[in-house]
Amino acid sequence: MATIQKQTLGLDDIEPDNEYIDCTFSVSNQSIQISDVVFDHCNFEQSNFDQSDWNDVVFKGCNFLNASFHQSYLSNSQFIGGQLMGADFSLGTRLINSRFTDSNLRYANFSETKMENVQFNSSNLVETSFQAVTFKKKMIFDQSDIDQIDFLDTKLKGVDLSQAKFETLVVNPELIKGMIINPWQASLLIGLLGVVIKD
Repeated sequence: MATIQKQTLGLDDIEPDNEYIDCTFSVSNQSIQISDVVFDHCNFEQSNFDQSDWNDVVFKGCNFLNASFHQSYLSNSQFIGGQLMGADFSLGTRLINSRFTDSNLRYANFSETKMENVQFNSSNLVETSFQAVTFKKKMIFDQSDIDQIDFLDTKLKGVDLSQAKFETLVVNPELIKGMIINPWQASLLIGLLGVVIKD
């Protein structure tokens, strides 16, 4: 893998099997299709990545505040130490075999996405929206803060929240069957469902 450092390039100039470090990327004039690339602390001048395609891409320490990824496709990709506060992956985006680690996803929107084998590790997902999401295979929130996350209209069967931190969730009670939680979370969830515990 070749390393390219501290250059200003167009997104259209990105080539596979390259690692870009501290580079700045100008706005792309065509549909974005990028594969087999590492972006390390790079800056992206555009914030609209709608209908983009990312395969085997690693983003380390990159900033996507309020960026839009509508109807995009991300597979075998990772966001590590990213600033994704308010990022919008909603409306038909597909995430497959992807991972978010040590990332700030507060207020991000994943509504109406399809997720297959996705992990959120040690990330901030406070007040993130996962409305009407379709989950397949593994879905893990490991050591992540998911307080006030919105799962309305989302079937949570097989979703593992047992290692996540939260005080409250927004869920449809009829859609939580099969969700994986720990005993302490069970007492929180019973309260959310309106059940009164009496000593």
